[in-house]
Amino acid sequence: MPRRVPVERWAGGERKAEDDWLAEEAPLEILIEHSFKDQRRTASWGITLRSPGHDEELALGLLFSEGRVESAADVEMVDCLEEGRVRVALAPHVDLDLGRQRAATAACGFCGSPDLPVTPALEDRGFRMTYEVLSMLPALLESKQGHFQETGAVHAAALFNSVGTLVAVREDVGRHNAVDKLIGWAFGQKLLPLEQAGLLLSGRAGFELVHKAARAGIPFVAAIGAPTTLSVDLARHTNVTLAGFLRPGKVNLYSGTWRLR
Repeated sequence: MPRRVPVERWAGGERKAEDDWLAEEAPLEILIEHSFKDQRRTASWGITLRSPGHDEELALGLLFSEGRVESAADVEMVDCLEEGRVRVALAPHVDLDLGRQRAATAACGFCGSPDLPVTPALEDRGFRMTYEVLSMLPALLESKQGHFQETGAVHAAALFNSVGTLVAVREDVGRHNAVDKLIGWAFGQKLLPLEQAGLLLSGRAGFELVHKAARAGIPFVAAIGAPTTLSVDLARHTNVTLAGFLRPGKVNLYSGTWRLR
């Protein structure tokens, strides 16, 4: 949630003491309870920086995005132990090597990961949408970005369907966190893979965001900002439609052009 802090504003040669709304950025430790040598143990998977809220979704989405779990059957329980700590209890059949502890920031989705993930190509399941519907999405997302309007310091991500309905929206100081919260929500609702959904991003479309979309089965990624070379290469490899610089009246398509009519 945004927090008010004192600020001294300078404008037009004058200064004034006021309060300002800032986006809260705070650490979240993710604890994993799992079976190890016929015993249950709980270990820290690491700490990430995020906007507080939807922490259970963030943990689930992050575990799924990084390939540590595959379905809701792999998770027995997820709960917040206290502010800044969330625990995920994995089912006994999940063979998990936690490896080294993660050390992620709000700016990097794969910080602390030793390798870039390998993402298989998606099959075409018939998701199509019109350019007119796509053009309306930025305004719809902006109307849902309450924390951004208050602070100007958070990213947003949304799931949308082919007729332009925003199915779910999440905001966070980390663009990858917002996407993980969406995927964690869909994971908890047993909606994965999201073969009939698109992902809308309020900023740029980096590699890690296209990877997370492909991993969740999302065939269409639309970004208000720019893509990167690596994200375009990944989108083409995984059969994901990637749209960038989305504005009313224009958009650039970098892959999967057949999905837009």
